[in-house]
Amino acid sequence: ALGPAATSSPGIGRMETLPGGCQAYVVGSGTRSIIVASDIFGIHSGRNKEICDELASEGYLVVMPDFFRGAYPDQGSSPSWWQNLMQAPALLTPFSTTWVSVEEMLRDDVLPYLEQRGSVAGRTAVMGFCWGAWVVIRACGALPEAFACGASAHPSVSAMTQRWGEDEQELLRKVRAPQLVLASQDEPVTWKPGGSAETTLKASTGDTVFREFGSMSHGFVPRGNMADAAIAGEVRRALEYIKGFFGKHLPQ
Repeated sequence: ALGPAATSSPGIGRMETLPGGCQAYVVGSGTRSIIVASDIFGIHSGRNKEICDELASEGYLVVMPDFFRGAYPDQGSSPSWWQNLMQAPALLTPFSTTWVSVEEMLRDDVLPYLEQRGSVAGRTAVMGFCWGAWVVIRACGALPEAFACGASAHPSVSAMTQRWGEDEQELLRKVRAPQLVLASQDEPVTWKPGGSAETTLKASTGDTVFREFGSMSHGFVPRGNMADAAIAGEVRRALEYIKGFFGKHLPQ
Protein backbone atom coordinates (compact mmCIF):
# COMPACT_ATOMS: atom_id res chain seq x y z
CA ALA A 1 0.00 0.00 0.00
CA LEU A 2 1.54 3.26 -1.14
CA GLY A 3 -0.81 5.86 0.32
CA PRO A 4 -1.11 9.20 -1.48
CA ALA A 5 2.14 8.59 -3.34
CA ALA A 6 0.44 5.94 -5.46
CA THR A 7 -0.12 6.89 -9.09
CA SER A 8 -3.69 8.11 -9.47
CA SER A 9 -6.16 7.37 -12.22
CA PRO A 10 -7.94 10.50 -13.51
CA GLY A 11 -11.11 8.51 -14.15
CA ILE A 12 -13.63 8.76 -16.99
CA GLY A 13 -16.33 10.30 -14.78
CA ARG A 14 -16.61 13.87 -13.55
CA MET A 15 -16.64 15.90 -10.37
CA GLU A 16 -20.11 17.24 -9.54
CA THR A 17 -21.62 19.47 -6.89
CA LEU A 18 -24.49 17.59 -5.26
CA PRO A 19 -27.78 19.20 -4.07
CA GLY A 20 -26.48 20.05 -0.61
CA GLY A 21 -23.23 21.51 -1.93
CA CYS A 22 -20.75 18.66 -1.43
CA GLN A 23 -18.38 17.53 -4.16
CA ALA A 24 -18.40 13.99 -5.50
CA TYR A 25 -16.90 11.93 -8.27
CA VAL A 26 -19.76 10.59 -10.42
CA VAL A 27 -19.69 8.00 -13.16
CA GLY A 28 -22.21 5.74 -14.89
CA SER A 29 -26.00 5.63 -14.86
CA GLY A 30 -28.87 3.31 -14.11
CA THR A 31 -31.54 2.40 -11.59
CA ARG A 32 -28.95 0.66 -9.38
CA SER A 33 -26.36 2.71 -7.56
CA ILE A 34 -23.24 2.42 -5.42
CA ILE A 35 -21.89 4.96 -2.94
CA VAL A 36 -18.13 4.67 -2.42
CA ALA A 37 -16.31 5.86 0.71
CA SER A 38 -12.55 6.27 0.24
CA ASP A 39 -9.70 5.51 2.60
CA ILE A 40 -8.06 8.21 4.74
CA PHE A 41 -6.18 9.62 1.74
CA GLY A 42 -9.31 10.91 0.01
CA ILE A 43 -11.00 10.43 -3.33
CA HIS A 44 -8.43 11.86 -5.75
CA SER A 45 -5.44 9.57 -5.19
CA GLY A 46 -4.84 5.88 -5.74
CA ARG A 47 -7.19 3.85 -7.95
CA ASN A 48 -10.41 5.06 -6.32
CA LYS A 49 -11.78 6.64 -9.49
CA GLU A 50 -10.63 3.73 -11.64
CA ILE A 51 -12.51 1.31 -9.39
CA CYS A 52 -15.61 3.49 -9.57
CA ASP A 53 -15.32 3.42 -13.36
CA GLU A 54 -15.11 -0.37 -13.37
CA LEU A 55 -18.20 -0.69 -11.21
CA ALA A 56 -20.07 1.77 -13.44
CA SER A 57 -19.25 -0.41 -16.46
CA GLU A 58 -21.38 -3.12 -14.82
CA GLY A 59 -24.47 -0.91 -15.12
CA TYR A 60 -24.41 1.14 -11.92
CA LEU A 61 -24.57 4.83 -11.12
CA VAL A 62 -21.50 5.28 -8.89
CA VAL A 63 -21.00 8.26 -6.58
CA MET A 64 -17.88 8.80 -4.46
CA PRO A 65 -18.49 11.79 -2.14
CA ASP A 66 -15.67 13.88 -0.74
CA PHE A 67 -16.50 13.24 2.91
CA PHE A 68 -13.36 15.22 3.85
CA ARG A 69 -14.76 18.38 2.21
CA GLY A 70 -11.76 19.42 0.14
CA ALA A 71 -8.99 18.53 2.60
CA TYR A 72 -7.20 16.66 -0.20
CA PRO A 73 -7.17 18.70 -3.43
CA ASP A 74 -6.86 16.95 -6.76
CA GLN A 75 -3.12 16.94 -7.55
CA GLY A 76 -3.37 15.11 -10.86
CA SER A 77 -2.26 11.61 -11.79
CA SER A 78 1.43 11.94 -10.84
CA PRO A 79 1.88 14.48 -8.04
CA SER A 80 5.39 15.56 -7.08
CA TRP A 81 6.90 14.67 -3.71
CA TRP A 82 6.37 18.28 -2.68
CA GLN A 83 2.66 18.14 -3.52
CA ASN A 84 2.34 14.95 -1.50
CA LEU A 85 4.17 16.52 1.42
CA MET A 86 1.86 19.53 1.37
CA GLN A 87 -1.10 17.20 1.85
CA ALA A 88 0.32 15.68 5.03
CA PRO A 89 -1.76 17.90 7.41
CA ALA A 90 -4.91 16.55 5.76
CA LEU A 91 -4.19 13.15 7.30
CA LEU A 92 -5.78 14.45 10.49
CA THR A 93 -9.09 15.15 8.74
CA PRO A 94 -10.46 11.57 8.70
CA PHE A 95 -9.99 11.37 12.45
CA SER A 96 -11.99 14.56 12.99
CA THR A 97 -14.74 13.72 10.48
CA THR A 98 -17.68 12.73 12.66
CA TRP A 99 -20.46 10.32 11.81
CA VAL A 100 -22.89 13.24 12.17
CA SER A 101 -21.06 15.00 9.32
CA VAL A 102 -21.02 11.88 7.15
CA GLU A 103 -24.69 11.08 7.78
CA GLU A 104 -25.68 14.66 6.99
CA MET A 105 -23.92 14.44 3.65
CA LEU A 106 -25.56 11.12 2.85
CA ARG A 107 -29.07 12.31 3.77
CA ASP A 108 -28.91 15.85 2.35
CA ASP A 109 -26.62 15.43 -0.65
CA VAL A 110 -25.94 11.92 -1.86
CA LEU A 111 -29.23 10.05 -1.46
CA PRO A 112 -31.33 12.92 -2.94
CA TYR A 113 -28.90 13.08 -5.86
CA LEU A 114 -29.29 9.36 -6.52
CA GLU A 115 -33.05 9.78 -6.56
CA GLN A 116 -32.75 12.70 -9.00
CA ARG A 117 -30.64 10.52 -11.29
CA GLY A 118 -33.23 7.73 -11.33
CA SER A 119 -31.76 5.30 -8.83
CA VAL A 120 -34.59 3.19 -7.41
CA ALA A 121 -35.10 3.16 -3.64
CA GLY A 122 -33.66 0.05 -2.01
CA ARG A 123 -31.30 -0.63 -4.93
CA THR A 124 -28.24 1.13 -3.54
CA ALA A 125 -25.05 -0.41 -2.13
CA VAL A 126 -22.33 1.27 -0.08
CA MET A 127 -18.67 0.31 -0.39
CA GLY A 128 -15.66 1.48 1.59
CA PHE A 129 -11.91 1.06 1.81
CA CYS A 130 -10.15 1.21 5.20
CA TRP A 131 -11.69 4.32 6.84
CA GLY A 132 -14.58 3.98 4.42
CA ALA A 133 -15.54 0.62 5.91
CA TRP A 134 -16.55 2.47 9.08
CA VAL A 135 -18.87 4.55 6.89
CA VAL A 136 -20.33 1.33 5.43
CA ILE A 137 -21.16 -0.12 8.85
CA ARG A 138 -22.49 3.15 10.25
CA ALA A 139 -24.57 3.85 7.13
CA CYS A 140 -26.12 0.39 6.95
CA GLY A 141 -27.03 0.59 10.63
CA ALA A 142 -28.38 4.14 10.65
CA LEU A 143 -30.10 4.14 7.23
CA PRO A 144 -31.37 0.57 6.77
CA GLU A 145 -34.02 1.59 4.27
CA ALA A 146 -31.41 3.11 1.97
CA PHE A 147 -28.97 0.25 1.45
CA ALA A 148 -29.46 -3.23 0.02
CA CYS A 149 -25.93 -4.36 0.90
CA GLY A 150 -22.44 -3.19 1.81
CA ALA A 151 -18.87 -4.14 0.92
CA SER A 152 -15.63 -3.31 2.73
CA ALA A 153 -11.99 -3.94 1.84
CA HIS A 154 -9.32 -3.99 4.56
CA PRO A 155 -11.69 -2.42 7.11
CA SER A 156 -10.53 0.03 9.77
CA VAL A 157 -13.77 -0.21 11.70
CA SER A 158 -12.09 -1.17 14.98
CA ALA A 159 -9.70 1.77 14.81
CA MET A 160 -12.48 4.25 14.11
CA THR A 161 -14.85 2.93 16.76
CA GLN A 162 -12.01 3.25 19.26
CA ARG A 163 -11.35 6.78 18.03
CA TRP A 164 -14.95 7.83 18.70
CA GLY A 165 -15.55 5.70 21.77
CA GLU A 166 -18.21 3.66 20.00
CA ASP A 167 -19.37 0.15 20.89
CA GLU A 168 -18.34 -1.83 17.81
CA GLN A 169 -20.54 -4.83 18.57
CA GLU A 170 -23.55 -2.60 19.13
CA LEU A 171 -23.01 -0.95 15.75
CA LEU A 172 -22.67 -4.34 14.03
CA ARG A 173 -25.89 -5.61 15.60
CA LYS A 174 -27.77 -2.69 14.03
CA VAL A 175 -26.75 -3.73 10.49
CA ARG A 176 -29.44 -5.58 8.54
CA ALA A 177 -28.08 -5.46 4.98
CA PRO A 178 -25.79 -8.33 3.84
CA GLN A 179 -22.09 -7.47 4.02
CA LEU A 180 -18.98 -8.51 2.08
CA VAL A 181 -15.75 -8.02 4.05
CA LEU A 182 -12.32 -8.54 2.45
CA ALA A 183 -9.60 -8.59 5.09
CA SER A 184 -5.86 -8.19 4.51
CA GLN A 185 -3.13 -9.74 6.64
CA ASP A 186 -3.06 -6.58 8.77
CA GLU A 187 -6.63 -6.48 10.06
CA PRO A 188 -7.30 -7.56 13.66
CA VAL A 189 -8.38 -11.17 14.07
CA THR A 190 -11.86 -9.96 15.00
CA TRP A 191 -12.26 -8.75 11.37
CA LYS A 192 -11.01 -11.91 9.69
CA PRO A 193 -13.09 -14.98 8.77
CA GLY A 194 -14.30 -16.66 11.94
CA GLY A 195 -13.85 -13.51 14.03
CA SER A 196 -16.41 -11.77 16.19
CA ALA A 197 -17.34 -9.23 13.48
CA GLU A 198 -18.35 -12.03 11.10
CA THR A 199 -20.27 -13.85 13.84
CA THR A 200 -22.26 -10.75 14.78
CA LEU A 201 -22.94 -9.66 11.20
CA LYS A 202 -24.07 -13.12 10.14
CA ALA A 203 -26.46 -13.22 13.08
CA SER A 204 -28.00 -9.87 12.14
CA THR A 205 -27.82 -9.99 8.34
CA GLY A 206 -27.76 -13.63 7.28
CA ASP A 207 -26.08 -13.53 3.88
CA THR A 208 -22.76 -11.99 4.95
CA VAL A 209 -19.43 -13.13 3.47
CA PHE A 210 -15.90 -12.71 4.88
CA ARG A 211 -12.75 -13.47 2.86
CA GLU A 212 -9.10 -13.08 3.83
CA PHE A 213 -6.28 -12.01 1.51
CA GLY A 214 -3.55 -13.32 3.76
CA SER A 215 -0.57 -12.20 1.68
CA MET A 216 -1.82 -8.66 1.07
CA SER A 217 -1.13 -5.52 3.10
CA HIS A 218 -3.75 -3.10 4.39
CA GLY A 219 -4.85 -0.77 1.58
CA PHE A 220 -3.96 -3.08 -1.30
CA VAL A 221 -7.20 -2.76 -3.29
CA PRO A 222 -6.99 0.96 -4.18
CA ARG A 223 -3.25 1.44 -3.52
CA GLY A 224 -1.27 -1.77 -4.01
CA ASN A 225 1.59 -1.82 -6.53
CA MET A 226 -0.02 -3.13 -9.73
CA ALA A 227 3.41 -3.67 -11.29
CA ASP A 228 3.70 -6.63 -8.92
CA ALA A 229 1.86 -9.54 -10.60
CA ALA A 230 0.90 -11.13 -7.28
CA ILE A 231 -0.67 -7.92 -5.96
CA ALA A 232 -2.38 -7.20 -9.27
CA GLY A 233 -3.90 -10.67 -9.25
CA GLU A 234 -5.25 -10.26 -5.72
CA VAL A 235 -6.68 -6.84 -6.56
CA ARG A 236 -8.49 -8.40 -9.51
CA ARG A 237 -9.78 -11.21 -7.29
CA ALA A 238 -11.04 -8.72 -4.71
CA LEU A 239 -12.87 -6.69 -7.35
CA GLU A 240 -14.48 -9.83 -8.76
CA TYR A 241 -15.76 -10.69 -5.28
CA ILE A 242 -17.18 -7.17 -4.97
CA LYS A 243 -18.84 -7.19 -8.39
CA GLY A 244 -20.29 -10.63 -7.81
CA PHE A 245 -21.68 -9.64 -4.41
CA PHE A 246 -23.30 -6.49 -5.78
CA GLY A 247 -24.68 -8.43 -8.74
CA LYS A 248 -26.36 -10.84 -6.35
CA HIS A 249 -27.90 -8.25 -4.05
CA LEU A 250 -28.60 -5.57 -6.69
CA PRO A 251 -29.95 -7.71 -9.54
CA GLN A 252 -30.93 -6.06 -12.81
